[in-house]
Amino acid sequence: MPGQRYKVGFTDKALGDIEGLFGLDRVRIVKGCLRLQEDPAPDGKHVKKLRGYRDLYRLRIGDYRAVFEWKSETVTVITILTRQDFGKKY
Repeated sequence: MPGQRYKVGFTDKALGDIEGLFGLDRVRIVKGCLRLQEDPAPDGKHVKKLRGYRDLYRLRIGDYRAVFEWKSETVTVITILTRQDFGKKY
């Protein structure tokens, strides 16, 4: 919804995933996740709903995928995966 701000939080798993990254990858992931404050709605390219999961979505950030849960006004980043690992798990 335009103009609305969403609260973005991170699970301990997601924070650990981010801490394991270096340099620009880490910065890009954090900035990408924080953009969800503006609009977490699926756009068909960067944000998509995960099939088979009720409230789970994925955010594409370069070669990484952030899996997040969107409920009401809260977005919780659950994990950060490489594109390859994302394909194996989801």
